[in-house]
Amino acid sequence: MNSEKYLTELSGYLNPLSKEEKRNAMEYYREYVADIEANGEDIVEKLGTPKDLANSILSDNAVKNLSNPDTEVKHKMHGCLIAVLVLFALPIGLPLAIAALAIIFAIFIVGFALVIAFGATGVGLFVGAIGAVIAGFTFLFVIPMTGITFLGMSLVLVGVSILAVLAAIGLCKFVFMIIGFIFGKAAGKGEVQ
Repeated sequence: MNSEKYLTELSGYLNPLSKEEKRNAMEYYREYVADIEANGEDIVEKLGTPKDLANSILSDNAVKNLSNPDTEVKHKMHGCLIAVLVLFALPIGLPLAIAALAIIFAIFIVGFALVIAFGATGVGLFVGAIGAVIAGFTFLFVIPMTGITFLGMSLVLVGVSILAVLAAIGLCKFVFMIIGFIFGKAAGKGEVQ
């Protein structure tokens, strides 16, 4: 058998190898076969049939891949191991994730409810203060002490209503800052500036 036919058959049997491994093996055996022919020896007698040589190369490559930690097989096994771990963790992790999302949602709802409550309280107190001013002016000319008392209460109500509205605004800013912080962490951006 001539060297070209031998190397062509050998190349066909080495298809299971990666392109780089096949190229390296073929380069090595081209030189080796050329040396055998140059010495006048028979290629098949020296190396065996192309199929036998290919089987030997493939088995050596398989052993090398098993001992090499960076092989494709180990990477695939690593991926399978992660998939199995995810499947085992899913019955525990999924309910925990749902519970965490429910808690975060509840915190948002409570925050918005507090903002609305403080705002409504401020507006209600302000409306009450307007009523107390009207009553104070009405009683001021009939019963002066009662009128002065109502006017004083209306000033207190105005002050408390302003405080309630300011508290609602501050709480609203705080809630939005917390929401931005949580979404920033979830998006991997860290603290919101």
